[in-house]
Amino acid sequence: MATRIAGIQPGYLPWLGFFDQMQNVDAFLVADEMPYSTSGWCRRNRVKGPEGAVWLTLPVRSPAATPIDAVRLDPDVPWRRKHAATLRHLYARGCEVEDLVAALETAVAGPAERMVDASIPTLRLIAQRLGITTPILLSSELGLEARYRARYPDRPEPTWRIASYLEDLGARSLLEGAAGRDYFDVPTFRELGFEVTFHDYVHPTYPQLHGAFVSHLSAIDLLLCVGADRAGRVLRGGSA
Repeated sequence: MATRIAGIQPGYLPWLGFFDQMQNVDAFLVADEMPYSTSGWCRRNRVKGPEGAVWLTLPVRSPAATPIDAVRLDPDVPWRRKHAATLRHLYARGCEVEDLVAALETAVAGPAERMVDASIPTLRLIAQRLGITTPILLSSELGLEARYRARYPDRPEPTWRIASYLEDLGARSLLEGAAGRDYFDVPTFRELGFEVTFHDYVHPTYPQLHGAFVSHLSAIDLLLCVGADRAGRVLRGGSA
């Protein structure tokens, strides 16, 4: 199995740093059993309009702390149509717009009753368009959370959860997001036989529509501004 992994909660149309972590590991774990937070990026992200950042938000109807893979969407809100129309309008002068937006529509064409029915297919599509071939694993499909709770019932700290996940995946090394420095117990993790490296992503600049550059948008912005081939080069550290 993989020797090095990254594990992140699923996001809707995630930013470039999400995919840079993905391309730098042997397997990428989507931790979709974690509690849902209304302040996070699971249900929303930003693209760019003439007045700056524009939110694309999924109509979540489940309360905070619901397991992410169980969070429901409001079936009465036509979010697919609204998001597709927004992208076509804002990026009308972009690259490969109809092709990518149509592919996004196809990716979420099923019932999409849960938040992950929208986020997981679209992040897989974006990864493919960026040329990333790293296997994407889902915590819920592997039962990692249940095994963690059975293995360490008295260890609720994030470090022990991640150690349990790595043990089940046969991995010895973790690429952790930069924010992990605020909570990660590195000495304990190393005592358990694992290594951790923190991912300090330097966001690239690239030609954008609508004026001055805005950083940390959805990766969709890069794809729609420069096209898939050039977007892959930007993500891998090149230039557009």
